Amino acid sequence: MSEDHRKLSGKITHVFAHRFVIETPKGAVLADVTPHGMEAVTLRVGADVQLEGEMKPSELKVFRFTSGGKSVAIEHKKKHHDDHHGPADPEVARRAARQAGFEPVGEPRRKPKHFEVLGRRQGIYSELHIELDGHIRKTKPVHDDPKWADALRSS
Repeated sequence: MSEDHRKLSGKITHVFAHRFVIETPKGAVLADVTPHGMEAVTLRVGADVQLEGEMKPSELKVFRFTSGGKSVAIEHKKKHHDDHHGPADPEVARRAARQAGFEPVGEPRRKPKHFEVLGRRQGIYSELHIELDGHIRKTKPVHDDPKWADALRSS
């Protein structure tokens, strides 16, 4: 399973066209089945669902939707630039995190214009967005974020 691949179960609480919210044991998650996926699934508030997909910063891109014993595969078209990052050195991100007083946990995650790094400082975990040149442009606290669950468990 890739770092961003997630399996979630929960109850649909809100529906917004092809996007919907499910309440999981760890909190609410926004999910997307695409307009094309809407032709194959029925999104109903109160339905129990099991989802598999790729966790993005704002939502789960669902590629398998299961409800009521019926499982449907959903295809998401990839953006052309997703797999074509320019060269970047993850050590630059690790070094920037350390210079800011964070101990990097796990490996930096490459994004098109930055790295995401889980850092620990004084026992508190934070997600750092570090530009390719080492500039930290964003930090946010991490509590029970499913995005970092594997790294938090192994630290």
